[in-house]
Amino acid sequence: MPTLPAPQAQAADAAGPERPACTYTTAHQLARLVRQHYDAELGAIGLRATQYRLLVEILAHGPVRPCDLAERMSLSPSTLTRNLKPLIAAGWVDLGPGLDGRTRSVCITAAGRSKCAEGRPRWSLAQAKVHRLIGSRQVGALHALVGQCLTSMSAAAE
Repeated sequence: MPTLPAPQAQAADAAGPERPACTYTTAHQLARLVRQHYDAELGAIGLRATQYRLLVEILAHGPVRPCDLAERMSLSPSTLTRNLKPLIAAGWVDLGPGLDGRTRSVCITAAGRSKCAEGRPRWSLAQAKVHRLIGSRQVGALHALVGQCLTSMSAAAE
């Protein structure tokens, strides 16, 4: 009795042999692999890459209104709120009243400044490892290409 091909094989056969790469999947796979290196390094001090990036942004621009922080980081307000919760719970960030009483303000605490300082060498190690794995020339090309793509896609979204 003949065996039936696996569902993946059937899908690939239906798509044909010259199936183009999916841009979303390719970009997502690269982002996931890069993030894993940063998360592995920062995990040693109890942070994820997204948390460290948020702490650094608040340190650089705080106190800041949550809506301005979300825009600066290209995050939705709900994603920002969800990402701030563990930082607030850890005592690294405070969410208090804003300037006019109708808004809120996000600022880094002394413990958050300390956590940023602790994370800086870990971030640098992860960055060096990723650059070594990709190659310096390729990293430069990647940055240039991503910058061009961001500019093109941002202009199209306006």
